Amino acid sequence: MSIRDNLFQFSSQILGKERTKFLFKAYDLASFDLFGKPEGAIGAIDVTNRCNLRCRHCYFFAHDYEAERELSDEEWLLKFEELKKQGFPFYQCSWIGGEPLLRKSLIEKGMGYFKSNMVTTNGMMELPDWKDVNFYVSVDGPRELHEGLRGKGTYDKILANAVRPDLRVLLSMVITRENYQGAEAFVDEWHERGGVRGCLFQFYTPVRGLENDSLWPGWEIRDKTIDVLLRLKERHGDFIVIPPEVLESMRSDRCQEITRNCLFRQVAFCFDPQGRVKKPCMMGPQADCSRCGCVLPFHLKALSDKHLMIRELFMFLRKQVGKRVFG
Repeated sequence: MSIRDNLFQFSSQILGKERTKFLFKAYDLASFDLFGKPEGAIGAIDVTNRCNLRCRHCYFFAHDYEAERELSDEEWLLKFEELKKQGFPFYQCSWIGGEPLLRKSLIEKGMGYFKSNMVTTNGMMELPDWKDVNFYVSVDGPRELHEGLRGKGTYDKILANAVRPDLRVLLSMVITRENYQGAEAFVDEWHERGGVRGCLFQFYTPVRGLENDSLWPGWEIRDKTIDVLLRLKERHGDFIVIPPEVLESMRSDRCQEITRNCLFRQVAFCFDPQGRVKKPCMMGPQADCSRCGCVLPFHLKALSDKHLMIRELFMFLRKQVGKRVFG
């Protein structure tokens, strides 16, 4: 038995197994962030070709996956076992699609391989009772603006499924030219409602072949929206989960340097529904990286600042340890 295993057993006797698992997981994640993520440490898996919506701004349907057979649960598990033999780090996985909750059984089997798991869902299905998973539910503004992008009736369905204080639910808004003016109302509404942990934001990234370039907000709107989000963060604090340094780095005068040297592209793994490597990221080769609005390159760039990372980690641990270890 390793020193780590002995320490885990000893700690479990004092703090209990669940609290010890949390502390060891926090240590593992912090170690990767402090000392650099190895290649393949983070990434995403498209678990299915299928989706129960057809959102106007979704990049997924720029890829011709629907005619191809997706890997079965057993084939994915064989792939994970092969990756394990190759020394794959199995650090953090985002389960995406399509709509990933159409394949809940695969996610249940696969997430045990990873130290940290996230599920990005459109909120049309009931969320499983997975306590150790971060759910990112797509909500693109107040009801009218959201439904203009995702369809009538979707907003109330999300309300019925996403308000789950027993789970780790965050809302994810993609800002476009059509909905950017609703960002403030969106945050205020959900902050008052409660039942979710917070919200984050991304800007629409144009994708070749979708004929929806008009949704790109442009640089001026992007900068003005960042000003709004920074004011909202002062008002609502950690309910907006993106650090102000990350929002500042997404401004038009500095964002392209970060996306040209995208850290996500350098360290991440991405697999399509057939288990093939997807490049340069989960958006695929049709995405216009020069106008990228995905938060991940900017978040990773901020984490490369060790002083910022240590500060954010300390704030996270102080809040979580106080909540989960000391009751």
